[in-house]
Amino acid sequence: MVIGGLQRCSFSDYPGRTAAVLFTQGCNFRCPFCHNGSLLSVKEAAGYEEGEILDFLKLRRGRLGGVVVSGGEPTEHKDLPRFIARLKALDFEVKLDTNGSRPQMVKLLLKEGLVDYVAMDIKAPLNKYDTLCGVRVDTEAICRSIALIAAGGVAHHFRTTYVKSMLTASDLLELRALVPPGSKHITQPFVAEKAWRPELRSGR
Repeated sequence: MVIGGLQRCSFSDYPGRTAAVLFTQGCNFRCPFCHNGSLLSVKEAAGYEEGEILDFLKLRRGRLGGVVVSGGEPTEHKDLPRFIARLKALDFEVKLDTNGSRPQMVKLLLKEGLVDYVAMDIKAPLNKYDTLCGVRVDTEAICRSIALIAAGGVAHHFRTTYVKSMLTASDLLELRALVPPGSKHITQPFVAEKAWRPELRSGR
């Protein structure tokens, strides 16, 4: 695994758990409002060794209730199942943060019981996905991931970063219609000063 960042303790990233947050390096989206811009390119990897991360977590058993695997986009990494299995072997519950672009990986992780919680970003109504993500997006894959997560038998929620200059109130209503009944959707605030694209740092 290419791990670009580590937050040693978080009280907000894993609902109901005190957790460490691991940030995988590399993402297939280029969302202008991304607050983790340093994680987009694999070439900019900070270079945390997998063994270094696991050694840290071994020392935190009994203190941390879980581990969040975030990014970047974790499902871009083919060795993600193997890595999460190592986290599970340390008796940690694992939460996955994903953009939903790799439904086959999401399906595998759910089938193998490797994740205990999944949070998926729904970036926009389907007809605006390319604009909000900065790349061509397979929206059928997005819809498959939504369905898999909703039916996956694990705790989950869907979330959207509301950037007023890019999404309207009508857009929010339209994208919320993608969320299956019984699943939770959260609208989270846009943190302008952390935006990847400088033109969005004015707070719009």
